[in-house]
Amino acid sequence: MQMLNQAIQAAVQQMQGGFGQQFGGFGGQIPEAQFEQLSEVVHDRLREAIREKVVDAVHHRLMEAMKDRVRDLVRQRLGQELRNAFLEGFGPGGFNLETVTNRVSERFSEVVHERLVEVVRERVGDAIRERLHNTIRETLSEGPTAQLFDWNTTDSVALKIRERIEPEIRERIVTMARERLREAVRERVQQAFRERLPEALNAAISQAKAKGGDFEVIVMLVRDKLIDTLERRLGEGMRDRMRELIRDGMEEGVRERLREVVRVALVERFTGGQPGGGMGYYPGYGGQYGGQYGGQYGSFMMEHLRERIIENVRDRVGEAVRERLESLVKQKLEDTLRERLGGALRSVCAEQMTLGGGFNPEQIVDGLRYRLIESVQHDLVGAVHECIGDALRERFGEAVWSAISQR
Repeated sequence: MQMLNQAIQAAVQQMQGGFGQQFGGFGGQIPEAQFEQLSEVVHDRLREAIREKVVDAVHHRLMEAMKDRVRDLVRQRLGQELRNAFLEGFGPGGFNLETVTNRVSERFSEVVHERLVEVVRERVGDAIRERLHNTIRETLSEGPTAQLFDWNTTDSVALKIRERIEPEIRERIVTMARERLREAVRERVQQAFRERLPEALNAAISQAKAKGGDFEVIVMLVRDKLIDTLERRLGEGMRDRMRELIRDGMEEGVRERLREVVRVALVERFTGGQPGGGMGYYPGYGGQYGGQYGGQYGSFMMEHLRERIIENVRDRVGEAVRERLESLVKQKLEDTLRERLGGALRSVCAEQMTLGGGFNPEQIVDGLRYRLIESVQHDLVGAVHECIGDALRERFGEAVWSAISQR
């Protein structure tokens, strides 16, 4: 504690007295050991505050978004998935409930998983951003480090730290959501269908017979009886699993980046934010080189930095594109086909009836190909172009920053 107080006092004196002398590769009048201790204290306090204050706030925001998405998805897709499963599971003896349950559980759980990961990817950045910034700012303005920063400086340092750790945290949470939610979703969907589908189907058949309804009426009645159960089961199953993966993703992201980010932010603070200010603005290029890219090290360092930037941009932007493309292509294909397939199919069938050739599968395939391929291609190209642009805007800056801040 005494050494920490000395480090803080030295930092305060440096900021009051200017940024003159150089000492041990770290700027001003702060000995290197004391600077490292100060950096470690800030790191530990921030790590604890993020664990205590940010996880629950992010969890609440994401659960609200996921609840809305599940509600919309159940109402939009459940009827279609039930219809397909009933058709596949219907035989001479009636409906084979085991086949129906397995088919609809497998397909619907996959759709739910894709949409939930999509929600996490779309919303986690906003969910993290506000709460993380406030938590960092509050932590810096309290306790032993409060005297180092005024309000404006605290906000500026908090912004720098947040901008540099947020991408790592966001990426970890999205990756964990993709890996961990699939089995949880499948389990909850299967439970809901196994418990409620037999009863719902029997009740729907009885109602349809009494009112003279057809197969489509049965499908809609079953859907209506399952909606509340599916929404409730998915909400219960996601609540604890999401809190767990947000906590783990936050912890991994912080562990990976926070220590170095805090160190760099303090370097910038004590050197007035100037590159080469004694501590070296970019860790790994300061110290004995004085933060300058010259002399005998210049060409080697620039080549090394160039290669590292290329590698980071390739890996991070490539991963972001890959993450988005799979679900995007599936969703865009489905949306385009839902919009255009009905009209194209009616047109092809009407054409065959007019020509009097009867049902000819080959002609149907050719007719649909002619009417749909160009539209599907156009929609997919536009979606992929937009996806790549989003990935570049989101990940390029953080990839370059990560490259130049590595030791």
